[in-house]
Amino acid sequence: LAFFFPQLVNGMTFTGCGVRVKWGFIKVYAVGTYVDPIAFDYVRHQGDYEIVSALLDPKYPRTIRLVMNRTLSNEKFVNALVESIEPRMNGEDLDKLEEFKKLLPPGDLVSGAVIEMTIRGDTLLLKNSIGGVGAINSIVFCKAMCNIYYGDDAVSPDHRDEAVQGIKKMNK
Repeated sequence: LAFFFPQLVNGMTFTGCGVRVKWGFIKVYAVGTYVDPIAFDYVRHQGDYEIVSALLDPKYPRTIRLVMNRTLSNEKFVNALVESIEPRMNGEDLDKLEEFKKLLPPGDLVSGAVIEMTIRGDTLLLKNSIGGVGAINSIVFCKAMCNIYYGDDAVSPDHRDEAVQGIKKMNK
């Protein structure tokens, strides 16, 4: 996949990317991580475990940028994300899943479409593929979203690992 990830997004620095693969061979989207270099300055001098712990903690600001590799309906895309998020929410704030579904417009996500999710504490700001912006306010939801991309069973372990290495190499 030859996707362009700019060095800066929303004032944050690119640290790494990977691919979300479904069923072992379908490359659904590329995912990139952008972090606030000041917020991650202390932790970047720590080990991998501490950096992953920071990535799992929504109080460390970051943007997760998704670039679609194939055309997929918004409905299929959001339902797959919700399917991944819901078990990570442990039965809390489940009403936020319906709010999240409403942030993506009906229709298709075409190949090359971009979705950006900026997480700061208990707020996830989502910029959808047509430029619309919405927010979810829930620490439970934000932690679950971080877990999808940085947890032990991340949807793209290569992305998580590359983000960790990128944070280590980052300058303030």
